[in-house]
Amino acid sequence: MSVISRNKVTAIAIVLSCTWLMPTARADEAEAHYRQALAYKRSGKVEQALVEAKEAVRLRPDHAAAYETLGGLLRQRGDYKGALVAYHRVIELSPSHAPAYALSGALLLRMRRYEEASVRLKKAIELDPKDATSMANLGMALRNLKRNDEAIKVMMEAERRLPDDADLLNNLGIALRWSRRYQEAVTYLKRAVEKRPDDIKLILNLAIVLRGAERFQEAIPYYRRVIAEQPSNTGALYDLANCYEKMGQTDQAVKTYQLYVNAVRNSDSAAAERGRERIRALQDTAAAGK
Repeated sequence: MSVISRNKVTAIAIVLSCTWLMPTARADEAEAHYRQALAYKRSGKVEQALVEAKEAVRLRPDHAAAYETLGGLLRQRGDYKGALVAYHRVIELSPSHAPAYALSGALLLRMRRYEEASVRLKKAIELDPKDATSMANLGMALRNLKRNDEAIKVMMEAERRLPDDADLLNNLGIALRWSRRYQEAVTYLKRAVEKRPDDIKLILNLAIVLRGAERFQEAIPYYRRVIAEQPSNTGALYDLANCYEKMGQTDQAVKTYQLYVNAVRNSDSAAAERGRERIRALQDTAAAGK
């Protein structure tokens, strides 16, 4: 057996030492790129942040935080598929990390992949039972899956934690309307409008549920406000005419139905005829009463 010289032993030790230090050096470099990505992100420099985040995960493929940051940047850029891949990698690396499920679930909801979104969001809530935002998002996913009763239950739990969230209040109101629970829907949508009094979408939804609850007099000013902001909203125009009709305000109803007919006659002849039928019915009733 040959004897290894002292110099050769020293050389092998140096090589082994360098080999041992390389992963640490790469990890340190990856961390530096990750920190730089965060700094760029805070400054609104998305493209530069993306470059740094990608380099961080290249150098250290097990850097879950860097993948999460990469996912957020890709989502911000509009690359939803890329963001989902990044979030999935976070879940692979850290299966108990609730935010990764929440973020990917919210993204799947935006992509209208409701079944997949519901699975991710349920897991997020399982891991973090106080995550009201995921509850609200899960309610939206369930509502779009036509699982309305489940959606209402989840959103009511979210509302207890986020009582001032106008979007949540609006979505809960819509879900209640779909279940024909109009009076409850009115309560939540009124609160939503209180939070965002200039949001025409919320005002229209409130008008619709007031009409559904047969609270026609209350619905009228909300419909009028919608039409003032959106003169081409023919659905609101027809509903307003119907409210006048239900209140026995025949002249106003006829005038409003006529505005509706004028608005739709060139684009929807069937809708125009429906309006004319209401006008003739009201005029016949008025004539018979004289």
